[in-house]
Amino acid sequence: MPRELTAKGLATRSRIVERASVVVCERGVANASLESIREAAGVSSSQLFHYFPEGKRALMLAVARYAADAVIADQEPYLSRLTTWRAWDEWADAVFERFTQRGRTDLSALPRLLEQDSPEMREILAVAYSRWEERLAQGVRALQAAGKVRADLDALATATTMLACVQGAVLMSQATGDTGRLRTALHTAIDQLRH
Repeated sequence: MPRELTAKGLATRSRIVERASVVVCERGVANASLESIREAAGVSSSQLFHYFPEGKRALMLAVARYAADAVIADQEPYLSRLTTWRAWDEWADAVFERFTQRGRTDLSALPRLLEQDSPEMREILAVAYSRWEERLAQGVRALQAAGKVRADLDALATATTMLACVQGAVLMSQATGDTGRLRTALHTAIDQLRH
């Protein structure tokens, strides 16, 4: 990213990345040309290359970071208040809604969607998964502090299992077109935590 961007420059760069993510979701990366992204963002070619001098690959990594951040941000405020069973159920419903919306992607789809399997992409995903796991683990710890789940339960391992359950169910739902699998997986994982 260019150094020391002004507020206006940051806003322009953010708009380019956001519009690029929409173009990629709609057309796929192969059909998301820099020209189509430039038009969607309403910027000139010189602006596009000012913010992404390394071209499409750098822009696609920025799109990956944006999409990974959006996965976490879209779960708020639910992730921040996983202190009651009702809050966990609300979080599950929010996750279900997010992943069944058209034009949304899950973390596991990013390398495929952006046609990149690189150390940079793996780092983006590792950071995003770790952030998500830690937020879920904080919720498990909150339930432990309230005496609602066993104190000896490994909160991080439980969070990892729940996250794997969510991502696996998302993949199954996408492959089969049956979104009910995701809802079932989310609520079953919470029921297992309850017991």
